[in-house]
Amino acid sequence: MARLQSFRAQVDLAKSRLLGETRRQMLVQAAREAHAEASAINTRALGHPVESVTIVDGRRGAPVESVKAGGVVVHLFAVHQAAVEFTADTLARHSPIDTGQYADSHRLLINGEQVEWGVTVGVDDVATFVNLLPYSRRLEQGWSNQAPDGIYEVTSEIVRARFGNIVNVRFGYRHFVGHEAGKHRPTEAGKQRASSFPYIELSPKGTRSRR
Repeated sequence: MARLQSFRAQVDLAKSRLLGETRRQMLVQAAREAHAEASAINTRALGHPVESVTIVDGRRGAPVESVKAGGVVVHLFAVHQAAVEFTADTLARHSPIDTGQYADSHRLLINGEQVEWGVTVGVDDVATFVNLLPYSRRLEQGWSNQAPDGIYEVTSEIVRARFGNIVNVRFGYRHFVGHEAGKHRPTEAGKQRASSFPYIELSPKGTRSRR
């Protein structure tokens, strides 16, 4: 897999001897070039563009042209899109296929709300994979000879080994309230153990997971 540009691409001219408007214009140009380069790298690596957000002097979404002469421009890229897509594929490969029901029952939540597969991930989005079939917990404990080591935990280890430098990977069991209506609000682990489900949560490095 081609390399991804780091989640943060910071542009500054703190050590430059340029002053005033000349320095500001140089910073604007450098910021534009850095964004274009990072965008091209990520597009080649993933096969499609990823979302990005620019922070200018601490102002999220401000135009690059508004940067101060001694300011800083930070480009954030949702490179954890690759990890989300890879997790979906890995779960599918490790799912038992006796009837196909389990493999078809994986769900993707973005910031706690169920979404369609293939959704574009935002730079701050937290993605959660969960399977809400009643026997999904037993499958994690080796119930199927097709997956003697489980599915979600194995997948989380594979994802962490490949993307641990850009994404936080969390595996566990959690009770999801209101899943029949498509609203998934996780509660503290351990509550209603019999109804808890295995999940994998992915969040970009530098952010806190949304509990």
